Amino acid sequence: MSEKQSRRRRGLAIAGGVTGGVAVGAALAFGVPRYLARRTRLSSTDPYAHEPFELPPLNSVRTVETRDGVAVHVETAGPEDADLTVVFLHGYMQDMGTFYFQRKAVVAADREGLSLRAVFYDQPGHGRSGPLPRTEYSIEDLAEVLFDVVAAVAPRGPLVLVGHSMGGMTMQSFARLHPEDFHERVKGVAFLSSSAAGLDMVETKPMRALRRLRRTVLPMLQQVAGWTPDLIDRSRLLAGDLAWLLTRRAAFGHADPPASLVSLVERMNRRTSIQSIVGYARAILDHDETATLPRFAGLPALVAVGDADLLTPPEHSRRLAAALGGSRFVLVAEAAHSPQLEYPGEISQLLLEMIDKVAAEIGNGSGASVPSRQAAPEGDRRHRRWTPFSRQHGHRLEP
Repeated sequence: MSEKQSRRRRGLAIAGGVTGGVAVGAALAFGVPRYLARRTRLSSTDPYAHEPFELPPLNSVRTVETRDGVAVHVETAGPEDADLTVVFLHGYMQDMGTFYFQRKAVVAADREGLSLRAVFYDQPGHGRSGPLPRTEYSIEDLAEVLFDVVAAVAPRGPLVLVGHSMGGMTMQSFARLHPEDFHERVKGVAFLSSSAAGLDMVETKPMRALRRLRRTVLPMLQQVAGWTPDLIDRSRLLAGDLAWLLTRRAAFGHADPPASLVSLVERMNRRTSIQSIVGYARAILDHDETATLPRFAGLPALVAVGDADLLTPPEHSRRLAAALGGSRFVLVAEAAHSPQLEYPGEISQLLLEMIDKVAAEIGNGSGASVPSRQAAPEGDRRHRRWTPFSRQHGHRLEP
């Protein structure tokens, strides 16, 4: 065999080895996460395996077009003539699905005689709503969307606002931008894993990553053609099993979260475009509505947060509760950034107790004058328990 032929064979062997190595690497890169994800799903005890998360109870579905021309997806549950309307505002990289269990609880409460209607909508750039018509967003933009949604689907009567994370920030900006509407109509508030200011100083891995995103990716998206976000989003869709594992590790405080809840959160995250993920980064980090909080004085208020929340750590909720005055602060053990999903029974219980208080005040004439159904006596409301969806493993509620 000639030296030339020998070199050629060695080259082919090396090439074959490299190709084989790449193939094995690719198989491991896709196969290992898939194997681990499937194994984890199978090993998880899942009390919600048969919950129809994509088909929650509802009475109407509509699209509200905002003054900015954004098509906002809105759903309602409960009767149109209810005494009280509860508006739910979801957080960053989620959608209205994050309140699935609270939607069921409100519907159950209405059947028990508490006259309630619930309004849910996907924030712009999330879920089934269109994006805002600019590259960089603000919390004030979201406050104006809240105003437009309420004007379209709940133009009259008293309101309770429930905000998770960025949704709570939206409520704060709404109180400042629309003080008359807020004062006249909002009779109770709930802040779940939210903050009034200072998230740019949080030294946790997720928040450091958000700051890097703001510094690097945002300027790029402001300058390059529109195909770049689409390309990134297509790549994210291919990383399903790996994303599922990362979500399971990062988004839950409990060591063994139900697989169906992990899938729900991962699906909400994946549906949020990179344009929206980056577009809201500065809005969240720069948010400061500390001066607005006195407008909430005197309102029944619930402030709840998970003790393992790395996005809006518990001290932010403590400061928020202290500034509101008279609010109820709850620290939920073994919960991360979405306690309404990890401990839905506890959060639904706390929320409905606050709503009960609002309903009692309205009935006593301290709220807006509205027609009232036959409601349960005050004593019955005090002892009512709303825990049909609790996971039932050890938990602690801090008064």
